[in-house]
Amino acid sequence: MNDTGSTNQRPRREWHGAHQPWDYRPQAFRWIGEQIVGINFLPLAKEMRAWLMQRGSLSIASTTDLHARGSYTNPYTFSGVSLTLIMGRIVNAFHDYATMQTPDHDEVDAEIERLRLYNEVVLYAARICEVAIKQLLYCTQFPEAQYKRMALGALLESQCPSCKRQNGKEPHSVSMVGSLAYPFRLCLEFDYCTMDHIDLVNKLRNSQAAHSEIQMLNIRSVEDSKTQLLNDCDEVLTGFLHMLSHLEKLEERMLDDLAEKSEAIVLLKLNGLPAEDCNFKLTPGERFVYESKIIRPRN
Repeated sequence: MNDTGSTNQRPRREWHGAHQPWDYRPQAFRWIGEQIVGINFLPLAKEMRAWLMQRGSLSIASTTDLHARGSYTNPYTFSGVSLTLIMGRIVNAFHDYATMQTPDHDEVDAEIERLRLYNEVVLYAARICEVAIKQLLYCTQFPEAQYKRMALGALLESQCPSCKRQNGKEPHSVSMVGSLAYPFRLCLEFDYCTMDHIDLVNKLRNSQAAHSEIQMLNIRSVEDSKTQLLNDCDEVLTGFLHMLSHLEKLEERMLDDLAEKSEAIVLLKLNGLPAEDCNFKLTPGERFVYESKIIRPRN
């Protein structure tokens, strides 16, 4: 699979969603008691992209891992693992069908299978983008209720929830995706590249794979249906790979940032800092510096 930037006719649009400031919350880490034992998300985009390029494997996480000490508590991590593993099966299935002989299938069978497999590729590409974004949002102080039910399009740009609660005020737009990227100086490439790709896959999902509309049957030779299946899926996956490259960069920046902060916190605890003094403000993209609270005696 080649990692180029084109997929169908990628639209150009201006994204106007404001970037909201945010901090990490304690659930950005995995814990055993009061001790940090790891970061509370997996690099789903990085793993999926590496697998598609035949350079890596996909993680497996099940209900057994959910109950292990120090395990992930991020629900989107477990959902994301399931979705990436399913996507792997779908990619193998469409490629096998498009490139192997199927003597038991006639022209109608081949066309139905083309539609089924293409729709699954589009659907799961959009779902993986959505879960990869929500997995990162779970580590922030954004209330989960604010994004839990958001579809992919709303994560790109939606009305400000605070403004909507104020009578008579025109809501401005906010971007959950842009907000994640902003502290790591990635907002320009997200606003001018990544979000266009995500928006296109979301529109393909909405128009062809998630609702009542779908492509019409085009009965022709088995070989012609298979050729279209291969070309269409390759085109979607090329754009998907490009999206994943941007999301991978965001995952890596957050992982590195949280790793540095966790090392500093662990060192403070080893030096005797009590738990009640560990309610830190952890700002993304900024070096963590502990300021001790010195209580001065009254005169």
